[in-house]
Amino acid sequence: MRTPLSLAMLALTLSMSAQVIPADSDRDGLSDALEDALLTQFVPRFQVSARDCSVRPAEFVPLQTRPIVEIENGTIYGQAFPRTNQPNQVELHFYHLWRTDCGDMGHSLDAEHVSALLARNGAGDWKALYWYTAAHEDTVCDASQIARAATINAESIGPRVWISLGKHASFLNDALCTRGCGSDECEDLQPLTIAAIINLGEPHAPANGASWVDSKQWPLQDKMTRSDFAEKRLDRLERLPSTTIAWANPEKRRYQAAIHGGNSTIGGVSTGARATDAALITTDAALDLANTHTGNALAGASNSTGNSLAKTYGGVKRALRTAAQKVSSAVGMR
Repeated sequence: MRTPLSLAMLALTLSMSAQVIPADSDRDGLSDALEDALLTQFVPRFQVSARDCSVRPAEFVPLQTRPIVEIENGTIYGQAFPRTNQPNQVELHFYHLWRTDCGDMGHSLDAEHVSALLARNGAGDWKALYWYTAAHEDTVCDASQIARAATINAESIGPRVWISLGKHASFLNDALCTRGCGSDECEDLQPLTIAAIINLGEPHAPANGASWVDSKQWPLQDKMTRSDFAEKRLDRLERLPSTTIAWANPEKRRYQAAIHGGNSTIGGVSTGARATDAALITTDAALDLANTHTGNALAGASNSTGNSLAKTYGGVKRALRTAAQKVSSAVGMR
């Protein structure tokens, strides 16, 4: 039988143990303090338009089952979770959430994001390895990009990120802004003054009253439950020059080139499907920062003919010669 003294000692021991166990409100294995510290350290430097109809990223009313805008004040929502089978890696998502998308094919509520893959070194310090910016995800006009953190000077801090007017797509370089289907505009942007960084927790365990993350009114839950750094995507990036910002989904470039060159809207998918393959130049690379000073890194797509040329820096001259030779050979065989 325990004496009153031993029971008191046991209670004190349990109390002290509880005090040294860091709080983990979303139960993902990362303490709330660590998540908040990483989100604060690596928050991107967003550039937004003063002319945006949705003003600034919004803060939402807490403890609601559906997203209700409380104020458009520049709030950024964050998420931090450990990478599967990588105990020393963490993925961060930074969500800029808007009252409305007021560009082509606009809609109410707009969930956009930027993400980072971090690694902890032997000294316990965290360093970003890669950055990803979402632009029209899961559509034919998906122009999302990925880059090594060192390429964009964002290993220990967040990168500069351009947010397109009205559409709110995210870009790692303003030169890439118009390269999707041509509906984005990133001119005259200004640094966003961030009102707050609020940790969302996880979909199964939302933090800070963010119970609206599971709402079907927007795709936020889907974005929170998947990684932006699939091994296949990282392997492809590592095969490109170290100065490259790459398209995250290069297989969609051929359709975007036709839509862009034909002066179509985002809805013009059929135009892309009818495009002549010989008129399209597709590459993994979106932009080589080592050569942006030449002015040739991104050339405008031709809109003077029915055929579209979407030019990117890497191998443009070689690809043009190859296309010309194929056309010449085809004509000679007729």
